[in-house]
Amino acid sequence: MFYGIGVGVGNSLTVTKKAIDVLDTLDILYVPTAKRTENFSTAHSIVRDYVNEKTIVKARHFPMNYRTEELQKAWNEIASEIIEDVSTGKDVGFITIGDPMVYSTYIYLLKILKDKIKIETIPGIASFLDIASKNNFPLVEGEDPLIILPATIDIERLRNYIKNESSIVLMKVYNNFDEILEMLIDEDLENHSLAVSNSSKDEEIIYQNINNVKKSDVSYFTTILINKRWKLS
Repeated sequence: MFYGIGVGVGNSLTVTKKAIDVLDTLDILYVPTAKRTENFSTAHSIVRDYVNEKTIVKARHFPMNYRTEELQKAWNEIASEIIEDVSTGKDVGFITIGDPMVYSTYIYLLKILKDKIKIETIPGIASFLDIASKNNFPLVEGEDPLIILPATIDIERLRNYIKNESSIVLMKVYNNFDEILEMLIDEDLENHSLAVSNSSKDEEIIYQNINNVKKSDVSYFTTILINKRWKLS
């Protein structure tokens, strides 16, 4: 069996019981690294205490760029290795931050593996759910839709969503952070928007007043919640 395991938002206490139980039974665990030359994995650091000492841990580089040929080559090589491991009767896992089905690198693997081996995907707590609950900030209510957006989309499309939708989750906000804050201020949404960096990690920062926040203040792992029907104060 191959398991895709969501490990949540950065705090080992938020890892689900199901994920902990599976991690304890694996023969092999694949952990993603951002750089080819390193063995450190944020996802692995979250669940290190839950991994069975007999489990073989394989750190593998997962490219974080948009060069299609390089990406496809890397994913195919890793997928082939996973297929080989599973075919020898091993229980194999792959861990990913947040939830495996929300803007996750795991999805690339799933596309390749889904018709080749038996797969079980285990959910994890996504960052926007963690942020909303910890800060008593409702995401959506009534008949309003919840719009979840990567802030890397075209800036005018982003502006249109912010102007016309009531409940929005903005992920991947780092690159366009200053432009996004300008849009929120233009729409008088300062008191309806919550920005959080490094949710549930030791270095977590909550920005309840976005007026004076700049890109240089936030981390790469920053999410913004918007609810036009809810005020922060």
